[in-house]
Amino acid sequence: MAQLIQMRQRIKAIETIKKITHAMRLISMSTHSRIRGKMPLLKEYNTQVSLLFFKIRAQIPQWTNPVMFPPQEPSTNPLIILVGSQKGLCGTFNINLLKEFEKTIDPDQLKKTNIIAVGKKAVDYITQKETKSIIKVFNDLNIRNFSSISQEIIEEILYNQTPYSSVRVFSNELRTFFIQKPRFVDLIPLSKKLPKNNNQDTQVATKSIDYVWYQEPIEFLNHIAPQYIAASINATLLESLLAEQAARFISMDTANRNAKTLLEETKLQYNKLRQAKITKELTELATNY
Repeated sequence: MAQLIQMRQRIKAIETIKKITHAMRLISMSTHSRIRGKMPLLKEYNTQVSLLFFKIRAQIPQWTNPVMFPPQEPSTNPLIILVGSQKGLCGTFNINLLKEFEKTIDPDQLKKTNIIAVGKKAVDYITQKETKSIIKVFNDLNIRNFSSISQEIIEEILYNQTPYSSVRVFSNELRTFFIQKPRFVDLIPLSKKLPKNNNQDTQVATKSIDYVWYQEPIEFLNHIAPQYIAASINATLLESLLAEQAARFISMDTANRNAKTLLEETKLQYNKLRQAKITKELTELATNY
């Protein structure tokens, strides 16, 4: 009887876990759909800002800026932005990111680096490490506040009293719904060379265009460069959110399937044991009579 009670308790526990994983799976898919609806507009904005920026840069190759092209060595006052997930239960989403981070940034280099951590898992990881300074931490990253977080990061980069010698962003990107890969992007210093690809817009940007300037072109570049950085950070944060929800859906879907299989197996064992006990009792009763 005690064994049957234990198995009934186990069945109830598995059913509870199955309900939780199913609910989290639905929430992740719903959130993913909402974020995915915002991505095309943000990507288009990012593409157009980048295209305009590269077009203007192609006309003024001698342009310099103390923030975008710091005069000091990149290792003098570096800044790293680490973007993890807000919550757990998303498989290897954070594990792969942190492995890539540790592979790229060794402990000695980390001691000389300023850090901005976004997402609770990134904050928990970085607070255990020895760094030069943890500039900002953002535990709560979601679709409602990613824009304000991005704005704070941009202001820190652009208006810090001592310009950062380099800015590097570590985050996850969504290759497909089922594949999320860690990546890092060097935002500052800006590359002197235009990106090389076969995109028609990029090819147009490299062509010489005769502009009519109503203000100094350098002033215009100084104004649009921060917009380019801002668009990049906005797109990075939103894509990390999108990848996180996809990773959590996959993880919870797998857990839900496993719970369903385990529940069926446990119920089968319970029914066999219960039937065996009933048969034994009937046999004993028949023997006594």
